[in-house]
Amino acid sequence: MPEITIEQQTFERLQDHAQPFIDTPDSVVRRALDALDNLAKPDTHSFPTPERAHTDHAIDPDHLPNLKYTRVQDASMDGVQVRPANWNSLLRQMLVRAQKHFDDFDQLRRVCTVNMIQGRKDDDGYRYIEEIHTSYQGLNANAAAAASVALAKYFGIALEVYFQWRQKEQALHPGKRACLRLPSRRPSPREGGA
Repeated sequence: MPEITIEQQTFERLQDHAQPFIDTPDSVVRRALDALDNLAKPDTHSFPTPERAHTDHAIDPDHLPNLKYTRVQDASMDGVQVRPANWNSLLRQMLVRAQKHFDDFDQLRRVCTVNMIQGRKDDDGYRYIEEIHTSYQGLNANAAAAASVALAKYFGIALEVYFQWRQKEQALHPGKRACLRLPSRRPSPREGGA
């Protein structure tokens, strides 16, 4: 693993963007690089990708269909692309965003029923999320999508997922493309928002 040296002033700037006891210098740098990568990409809302240009179905987030044998082609949260684009990456990003809103891990567990533990766990299908020092058990497409939608609704996060059912006889709509959209819903002033 390469080692780098940074000036004290740069290190202090990193600390300004770090969550105590959660972030490492590496996780802060990765987050900054992700933000730079997103700035360098064209606005996907202005220039439709092939995945966004044509869909056969608009999915109701309150009544998700069977998503077995689907492949996510493009996904975004509040307009920021999720990479890699797949159901578990979407859930991972939702968990990171959710944990940053809560004071403790138990609050996250009450809102999201995904199997998760604090700390690192790399067996039994668990995946470690360094940014929030939490491990969650990977889910199938149906469960990951349902958990992501539930978190997006709870926090009012805009969600857009373009996906396609694989060309399999067992798929719900073989070869068809669909879009799952959940608009941003921030609390109004009467609901206690700013």
